[in-house]
Amino acid sequence: PELCSLKLQYSNVDVRRLTPETAVGIRCLAGQLGMLPSLRELNLGSSRLSGNLRQILSDLRAPLESLELAFCSLVPADLAFL
Repeated sequence: PELCSLKLQYSNVDVRRLTPETAVGIRCLAGQLGMLPSLRELNLGSSRLSGNLRQILSDLRAPLESLELAFCSLVPADLAFL
């Protein structure tokens, strides 16, 4: 719970072909991130997140100081959430 910085780069989960198992995995990831109240830096670079950023970040307890999303193929809904 004291983790301040986390790198989860190069996820090979392709959310463009979302399956029920993938959706559960995304929800689980969001829940686990929510259990890190000290998290301030998150790097999701090169992950295939298109359209799922709100779901992934929705359980965070505090604002991040740094969020890296390089090469994540974000869509307008992701940008609107940010």
